Amino acid sequence: MNSNPILHIIVLLLTLTSVKGQHSVSGYLTMDFPDAWERKVYLSTVDFDQKTGKDHTKIIATSTLTQDGFFSFGKEVFAAQDRVYKLHVNPKSAYQKKLLSKSIQNYKLFILSKKDSLFFKKGTALFSEYVTSNKAEKEWQKLKRFEARYDIASKNFDPKQYLLETRGYVKDSLHILLVKLMSIKKLDEQQLLEKDIEANLPYYSGLLKELQSSDLDPATYQYLKNKLTLAHQKKTTHNYKLSIIINGITLGVIGILCFFMIRYRKRSKTNLAHTLSKQETVIKELMMSGKTNKEIANELFISLNTVKTHITNIYSKLNINSRKELLFKK
Repeated sequence: MNSNPILHIIVLLLTLTSVKGQHSVSGYLTMDFPDAWERKVYLSTVDFDQKTGKDHTKIIATSTLTQDGFFSFGKEVFAAQDRVYKLHVNPKSAYQKKLLSKSIQNYKLFILSKKDSLFFKKGTALFSEYVTSNKAEKEWQKLKRFEARYDIASKNFDPKQYLLETRGYVKDSLHILLVKLMSIKKLDEQQLLEKDIEANLPYYSGLLKELQSSDLDPATYQYLKNKLTLAHQKKTTHNYKLSIIINGITLGVIGILCFFMIRYRKRSKTNLAHTLSKQETVIKELMMSGKTNKEIANELFISLNTVKTHITNIYSKLNINSRKELLFKK
């Protein structure tokens, strides 16, 4: 019986539609050394440690590879909301793992939900090119292409410029909070996150508010919250220490000014005494010894009016008004 090519096409389309409807993740693995690998693909959830942000994986399903390298995972193993997953295969022995891990990446991270699908095409790498319907995963791929422009290991790498451009890209080009978290995690892996948080605390505080008002699991951004809390504490401690230093300096300056003011006043009084003329000094001494104006005039062979004039000048220069005050000046 001759086969109908149109019927074949219809059957193929129906088959593909059926596979797509049943599976969230499927496709092919390309193994250059098939005998070196286990014939299983492991699917794990990826969670962030609430304190450090490090990856914690938990295997939730396995799929046995067919002869041509096909595998699949059904929608039932995936969450209703977007989250990070990991696919990986294991070498058969520790020796093979040591050899293969140097040149072959045996895992793939991706973002998916049960309402989306992801399909790996046949290619040259273990996990080759793939297509997905998940928006977050597509945006994450764009972020990875952006990050690939920078050679972190290069001696010409400029962390400040990298942080500035990355922050700008995350702010202007990324719209999915889970992907923003992945970019922050990348900075943390490069030991640049804490420094950037301290330099841009308002930006990260605003991002945390966005995350808290979203439907993301709080555990996914708890480590960022912890780092922000630590940064706020450091800033508060720094400001407190700075205020103590400033207050100490201020009190020190006030003390020094008071010391010099008192010293200046003492010197001023002394200088005022030194401004008296020779004749005024003699008259002052006679006044302090109890002599009357007339007695002073007779002793110095000057007129009484001259004595009075000198006494007026003495009072003015010493800033006093009577003989009694003159005695206290002594």
